[in-house]
Amino acid sequence: MQSLHRILGRLQSQILTPEQQQFQDLCQCWSEIVGTVASRHTRPVTWHRGVLNVATSSATWSQDLTLRRVQIIHKLHQKLLFPVQDIRFSSAGWRYQLQGDQSVSLDFSTDEFSQMWQEHPSRVEIPTPKAVDEVPGRSSLTPLTAFEGWANRLKQRSQPLPLCPQCHCPTPPGELSRWSVCGFCSIQNGE
Repeated sequence: MQSLHRILGRLQSQILTPEQQQFQDLCQCWSEIVGTVASRHTRPVTWHRGVLNVATSSATWSQDLTLRRVQIIHKLHQKLLFPVQDIRFSSAGWRYQLQGDQSVSLDFSTDEFSQMWQEHPSRVEIPTPKAVDEVPGRSSLTPLTAFEGWANRLKQRSQPLPLCPQCHCPTPPGELSRWSVCGFCSIQNGE
């Protein structure tokens, strides 16, 4: 009599392609490789030709893990029996839970991206800027005056925003309702 675990393991190796088995092995050791905090903010989503695509909970996590990519690949090589050529981190698709086949591609249509952006916690309605012809002093625009104009517009846009209770920076309301602090403080708090 064979154990159920052994029978399921044998069936799984017969059903899954080698690439799917590799992806499953990657997913099983992911938390150990990146750590518990980072694993809560990441999810491996595709594995194709040695490249792992990972969804992240924010662009900040994506950037941080991209900078640590070489170390992560090195740890994966120590743990796995197959090579990992590269890892790509992106916050696209984080909200969408994959069902069934974990190797589903995250190619979204323009409408889907538009819908994701409409629901994004960092989204803020920005008034349409004036046309270039309507900007006063356009003919005498220098890099300094362009920067000053940009800084003033940014200041005006952020004035109506509520402040983060932790860092006191203007914060989109969606971030406050989601994390009770701004996105940056949320990352620092390990949420």
